[in-house]
Amino acid sequence: MIAPPPPFVQVDDLHVTFTSPGRRPWQPARHVHAVREVSFAIAAGTTFGLVGESGSGKSTVARAILRLLQPARGSIQVAGREVTTLKGRDMPAYRRQVQAIFQDPYAAINPAHLVREVVGELLTRHQRIRPGRERDARVAALLVQVGLSPDYLDRFPYELSGGQRQRVAIARALAVEPEMLVCDEPTSALDGSIQSQVINLLMDIRAQQGVTYLFIGHNLHMMRHISDVVGVMYRGYLVESGPTQRVYRQPAHPYTQMLLEAVPIPDPHVQKARAARRRTLEQADGVAGEPEITAGCPFQTRCPAVMAVCRHTMPPATTVPGGGIVRCHLATPDATTAG
Repeated sequence: MIAPPPPFVQVDDLHVTFTSPGRRPWQPARHVHAVREVSFAIAAGTTFGLVGESGSGKSTVARAILRLLQPARGSIQVAGREVTTLKGRDMPAYRRQVQAIFQDPYAAINPAHLVREVVGELLTRHQRIRPGRERDARVAALLVQVGLSPDYLDRFPYELSGGQRQRVAIARALAVEPEMLVCDEPTSALDGSIQSQVINLLMDIRAQQGVTYLFIGHNLHMMRHISDVVGVMYRGYLVESGPTQRVYRQPAHPYTQMLLEAVPIPDPHVQKARAARRRTLEQADGVAGEPEITAGCPFQTRCPAVMAVCRHTMPPATTVPGGGIVRCHLATPDATTAG
């Protein structure tokens, strides 16, 4: 029997903590645990979708993988190499291997530079191609690849629409021929029709070049169609993950069920029934302004099936029929009798 190839990305027990000083000199520093005990793997050439509410830790996970911040604990391996300890000369090679596409393309690119400079600067930095005809030809080819005319070479970002700016950002990311793209809500600032165009472009790139994706988003309907595996985050924890179709058809965590119940569908009768079920899942919603939960399941204040064990013990990762894991005591053997 042939063993499956190792995953392209392997994240194990990732923790990220932010520390802020006290409001007054005599007050202790405040520690915010943004990401806790997060583990997942991404196979080469596939898309791992990460969903959850704002503040759940999705973007923090992405920034840790991109080495834009240093984890407090845990391991991140990309193509078999530990990236949390990379330093100095190893970083440029990693930047070529893993590129990012952010939510706001206007904030992510220099508004004072022409498109030829925005995209071309990576060719100069990583491939030593100096400004000139050769670099302009490479930039023009990248623009054509993302659906823009070479005429855009001499335009400033403010002369472009939101969708066009995002295409320029994608062209810049592709300039160094990366093996992986981290997409942090790349379509949330665009209208619906442009979102579809950008998503189709990203999927075409994956099909043609075999790029691996970590895709972060809020649109659950869109994530269902672009992700091979999906992970659900809540308050810094990965509470469920698995094959996308299994998670959407048979969600194992009450929070995942809540998210899916909130997705609108064009049937008023079904919507009314779903709204009633959703209200039962939100009976104790006190997340906004609620102090950080220090013990037990992070979903305990909102869960309609909360048990005594949920108040003091974090559920372990339990395998789910159909693939994936869930962190919920309802899926843990004998948890209902634990006190």
